Amino acid sequence: MSDYKSRMKQEYLELTTRISKLRRMIVMSKADKLEFKLSCKIELLEEQLEAMEKYALILEARTIIEEIELMKEEL
Repeated sequence: MSDYKSRMKQEYLELTTRISKLRRMIVMSKADKLEFKLSCKIELLEEQLEAMEKYALILEARTIIEEIELMKEEL
């Protein structure tokens, strides 16, 4: 696999991990289960999550076009 394909795959994996963590933090915050107080509004975090999810979809499309294999659990 070429370097840029490896980097793209790694970027996608890191991004999806961050998306999961941010989504969980938002859910925990709404349930008042966080062990800390957010310093920004939840709406801002939701906007960030939306942008990150859109970026992940773009990367997924590129992996299909550029024939980069992602494992099923990565999708």
